[in-house]
Amino acid sequence: MCQFLIRLSLVIILVGLTAAPVLAVKIKHQGSVYADATGLALKRPEGVACGTDSFLVADTENSRLVRYALALQGLTADAVFPVAKALPLVVQLNSTGEIYLLDGRTRTILKLAPDGQSLGKLEPQGVPLPQTLVPRSFKLDKKDNLYLLDIFSARVLVLNAAGEFLRQLPFPKEYGFFSDLAVDPAGAIYLLDSVAGALYLAAPGAQDFALLTAELKQQMNFPTSIAIDSKGILYLSDQYGSGLALVSRDGTFLGRKFGQGWEDGQLYYPSQLCINSQNTLVIADRNNSRVQVFNILDE
Repeated sequence: MCQFLIRLSLVIILVGLTAAPVLAVKIKHQGSVYADATGLALKRPEGVACGTDSFLVADTENSRLVRYALALQGLTADAVFPVAKALPLVVQLNSTGEIYLLDGRTRTILKLAPDGQSLGKLEPQGVPLPQTLVPRSFKLDKKDNLYLLDIFSARVLVLNAAGEFLRQLPFPKEYGFFSDLAVDPAGAIYLLDSVAGALYLAAPGAQDFALLTAELKQQMNFPTSIAIDSKGILYLSDQYGSGLALVSRDGTFLGRKFGQGWEDGQLYYPSQLCINSQNTLVIADRNNSRVQVFNILDE
């Protein structure tokens, strides 16, 4: 009986390995950044935002933003923007290069000009009750509309570039904890539940979210950030699992990349990630106090 159980276990393992999906993309390490141009080291960076030829880092525990140029000769820090009174967590860029950042101390969204000058706080207008907002994350679409993940009122708020209310989508009835969202070019909204390991989808124009997949908990420990590449593949940073998971737009799990460690191509408690139009992937490798940059290639 014991030998039978052992053989049965081996069969189950082999079947599982055979059925494992094969990733349709290759991710190549381009470089890592650890400090600014003066040598001041990054300290537990939480956020990253991707531009066409540069990326911005929320250097959280140094209370500043650091911009790096993406060039063939390497990654170079070319600007530092202090935000002394803020704890920058999530950072985004709009179409004109203006900077939006979520301040972890006040739970408000601050705006900066492309040169780092303060433009004040985002002041949402015309938002339905309750008007108290507690943002956990936010994203901008190609029209600079802002999608705000409001964990206080259990909803996603959509505001235009001027901060005026456009619409809201309530959270699903049953969920664990929503930590991030993403918006594709067509306007579909993906909502990430870290505790349940589930993805929800609101199709373009939809008024609520539907469950896309609930099986991610078997593949990930605690996913916290989500980004979309040019093919519509979803990239999720697995914070507690120190890795990256890929999911198709229909919710099919495509596999994992990386693992825990300190070498290039390894992660330790990753936070926010972003992908630009050239399929450059940038990951805030928080507990390694660095940011890693990768190129997404077709296999």
